[in-house]
Amino acid sequence: MSADDKWALITGASSGIGKALAHAFAARDYNLLLVARNDLSLRQVTADCGAQFQVATEAYPADLSDLRAVDALIGRLSAAGRRFEILVNNAGFGVQGEFRSTTLERELELLNLQLATMLKLTKALLPGMVSRGSGRILNVASLYSFAPVPYQSVYAASKAFLMSFSVALAEELRGTGVTVTALCPGVTQTEFRARAGIGERSRGAGATAASVAETAARRTLKGDLLVVPGAVVNRFFVFMSRHLPVAVVPRLMRLINKRRGVNE
Repeated sequence: MSADDKWALITGASSGIGKALAHAFAARDYNLLLVARNDLSLRQVTADCGAQFQVATEAYPADLSDLRAVDALIGRLSAAGRRFEILVNNAGFGVQGEFRSTTLERELELLNLQLATMLKLTKALLPGMVSRGSGRILNVASLYSFAPVPYQSVYAASKAFLMSFSVALAEELRGTGVTVTALCPGVTQTEFRARAGIGERSRGAGATAASVAETAARRTLKGDLLVVPGAVVNRFFVFMSRHLPVAVVPRLMRLINKRRGVNE
């Protein structure tokens, strides 16, 4: 397949891990269709990737928490007739606080963006990938996929859904030439926590978005199923979450976040 035929669709591409993933896949000669709500930032990322890596790029500003916008995007994909070899479901945001006090509408938007949008885009692009016998789907989950998290209950539950779905779909696709990768980063240096209203003592803690994205892109193209980038402590967290009694894990998460200075 020539470089002209290699397209990657990345949601949530205007900042953070999504922006870094755009650079990582462009560096590997993938043309980019980048989607995000922030029009100005998205167009800057799109222009930067095109200029730096000499690939074709297109910005598609849209609020994908509105499922009508997702349907419009899918219509655009069908009309364009491009071969999308890479689908990155990255768009998302967090909601912080006691569930009894948080805003239901905001949490439903979270679920639309992180789950319904992911399902719709995967359903739209997967048949073409299977028919061609090639394709990579990267779903950006979280270390929170492995643990119920008090005060971020809906966000963590959505990430658990995302990982479970990714692993199940990967098994369905075994032998088709299409793979699914679940990326589960820990604390990452992005604007995500501030936008979610999450206070923390050390804003510089965690891996850089660029290092997470580089690991994710490399291992997605290898077809790896589960990617937990960063420090050994992240993999130790996964091990502990899987082996501790289920009632203990959320208590441990509450303690860890309290010590990190995460607002309750």
